[in-house]
Amino acid sequence: MLYRLRLERDLKRWQDKGLLTEAAAAAIRADLASTHWGIGAAGAFAILGAVLFGFAVMSFVAANWEGMSKLLRIVLLLATLWACYGGATFFFGRNLDRFGHAAVLGGIAVFGGSIMLIAQMYHMEGNPPDAVLLWTLGALVAAYLARSGPALAAAFVLMTVWSVYERNLSDGLDLGFLPVWAIGAFCAYALSWRPGLHLAAISLLVWIVPLGGLVLDQHAHWIVVLIGLAVGLAGSLGAKELDRVVGPVSGAVFAYGLAITIAALFILQFIDDRAIPQTRDPNGMLVLVLLAVLTLALLLAAMAWGIHTDNNGAMWIAYAAFAAEIFTLYAKTFGNLLNTSLFFLMAAIIVSGLAWLALRLHKRSHPLAGAVA
Repeated sequence: MLYRLRLERDLKRWQDKGLLTEAAAAAIRADLASTHWGIGAAGAFAILGAVLFGFAVMSFVAANWEGMSKLLRIVLLLATLWACYGGATFFFGRNLDRFGHAAVLGGIAVFGGSIMLIAQMYHMEGNPPDAVLLWTLGALVAAYLARSGPALAAAFVLMTVWSVYERNLSDGLDLGFLPVWAIGAFCAYALSWRPGLHLAAISLLVWIVPLGGLVLDQHAHWIVVLIGLAVGLAGSLGAKELDRVVGPVSGAVFAYGLAITIAALFILQFIDDRAIPQTRDPNGMLVLVLLAVLTLALLLAAMAWGIHTDNNGAMWIAYAAFAAEIFTLYAKTFGNLLNTSLFFLMAAIIVSGLAWLALRLHKRSHPLAGAVA
């Protein structure tokens, strides 16, 4: 919807400048209208309804669990599961893809509930996250076979839940996440589903950011900073080669690298108390200030790069992180209103000066654009 509104404004502006004819604009609007974007309201409600239906069936079965024989329980679970996937096949065969995706999601919900109920029925004991892992693998298989993006999204959610669950129980590094994540990333690539690739990146980000608290005596957040910087540099300095080999992904790679770097720097500055001495210690204050200056400089550079490359994702991450950094730094280091006002005044002067410099550089490199404006 936002893309359509922006394109409509651009079409009107191009027509007013004589860059686009009325016939060409009408053709673009017609082509845009014929393109289906997203799943729509009907698809969204169908998906929610299918998930709720799946859990309603599981709740009903669980409520009457004790009164059923084991054979009846298994038959009922399998019948419900295959009814969902049979319904998905029916809908996909009639080009009702939205309802097909909903049916697949319903099947995934039933599959997860069946795992829990069967484990309870046969008194299976073991590592609880393993049940979520099995659920994740089932969701990945269903998503790949049905070519279903929403099912793949559910698989990535389950995958992330499993990883966090496993990490919290073991309090250690969970390397088993990586092969499962690779399967999910392959499915997203095979389906040519761009949102799936973003979900893959987000789930990997959730796994990477806490690594600093799991290795090298739980104080290795600098390793995560280096990982983020490496990813960000790959998306900036190696943008052309990356886009040539993989596709137009360099902007997203840079944005996710920035997110990893900033998250690790934030933990290093404000959360891991043993990484930096207390702020009342002069040495600790000096380290904190140096890290804060480094972080703010990095964010300003990221903003400039985002503006230069029209990378809105990176710009918004940098804006939000800049605000969070300033606010947290103030809360941790400044105690009275005078210091607070001086701090924000200095920050405002620096940022305003950078904005003026960026505008001058833009006008110098785009003289025609400045003349039109």
